Amino acid sequence: MNMNCWKSPLLLLAGLLCVACNTTTVRTTEQTPTVTQTAESIPESELMDVGIGIFDPGVDGMSPEQEGQLVFPEVRKAEARYFPNMLATTLQNTGGWGVVRLVPDQRSEMDVWVDGEILQSDGEFLKVAVTVRDASGRTWFTRTYDAEASKYAYDASTPENIDPFQGLYNRIANDMLAHRLVMDPAEVARVRTITELKFAQKFAPEAFSDYLAVDKHGRYAIMGLPPENDPLLERVRRIRERDNLFVDTLQDYYASFSSQLEQPYRQWRRESYEEAQILRQTRSEANQRLVGGVLAVLGGIAAAVAGGSSDNPALRTLGSVAAVTGVAGGAMLIKSGVDKRTEAKMHLETLKELSASLDAEIQPHTMTLEDRTVTLSGTVEQQYGQWRDILRQIYEAETGAVSTPPATTN
Repeated sequence: MNMNCWKSPLLLLAGLLCVACNTTTVRTTEQTPTVTQTAESIPESELMDVGIGIFDPGVDGMSPEQEGQLVFPEVRKAEARYFPNMLATTLQNTGGWGVVRLVPDQRSEMDVWVDGEILQSDGEFLKVAVTVRDASGRTWFTRTYDAEASKYAYDASTPENIDPFQGLYNRIANDMLAHRLVMDPAEVARVRTITELKFAQKFAPEAFSDYLAVDKHGRYAIMGLPPENDPLLERVRRIRERDNLFVDTLQDYYASFSSQLEQPYRQWRRESYEEAQILRQTRSEANQRLVGGVLAVLGGIAAAVAGGSSDNPALRTLGSVAAVTGVAGGAMLIKSGVDKRTEAKMHLETLKELSASLDAEIQPHTMTLEDRTVTLSGTVEQQYGQWRDILRQIYEAETGAVSTPPATTN
């Protein structure tokens, strides 16, 4: 029998095995140890308020490759609140912004918006996609940031108040501040005005709709301004102050949530860091054993065929022995590879148990208004939606129906 028919698959699988053994992924571990602070104070009138949305956990529509990573909805949901809080603290430390708030679903109008999506987070690597835009609809930048935790990040001697990925938050903050510092005061004032007019439109579109125009790209332009002493504008500003006060109470929740999360989450990341390395190693070993097992089985079959077609009795006997040994050895390698994959699944189950306790609930929130007491319930995002509805009711009760918008001044 022609042995060339066996050489091709053997060479192909051998090549695959070599690729599996020699291919590596190189990751950069660049860190920014400090966050840039403004060299001189920015006038209060030019400070821009920043809103950070709850990050997209990145668990919807995962590809088969992502499903095999250390991705758990319970952990990602907690991280989607934890990461923005860390970024907010970092931005505040630059001294270059007004208030920095976490705002659910972008329901409160802010001068600058930060949206993020978690692409990878396993304690060893963190990768997020971030988009920053201002109230005018202009995108400042969209960038992907990644970082690798130092091997000393979870060491017992490392202070627990040092986040393993603080450098990533610093880079985002530095990029935002660099963009802000090249804006002239007139542009800052324009963005802040658009923010106020957008808020006014939410509560009284019939009165303020003519002051802003938006193009097909979502960019806003100021078409006119209401009189500074406009009574409707004054009421809107009072409503906005109430909204800001409530959003400030949400910050207390997010800060408390992050504080309570910090210890178990750090423990999870420490365990996840170790599990991620073990998982990657066991998967690599499993793949190598499976490929090696297939090669051994095919080699045993090839030996049997070669021995069976020989006229030499000694070669036939040798071929039979080689076949039995190769097939048996290959089968053991394949089983070993399957066992390794089972071991990897056990590590995944361990991580799922660790992550189950990281989700958090918010208690009902009772607020006393001038004429009533209201209780908000549900998630923090749902409570904020209920609060905005109450604000709208307050505004309508104070103003009544508005038939015509105020005169426009250019």
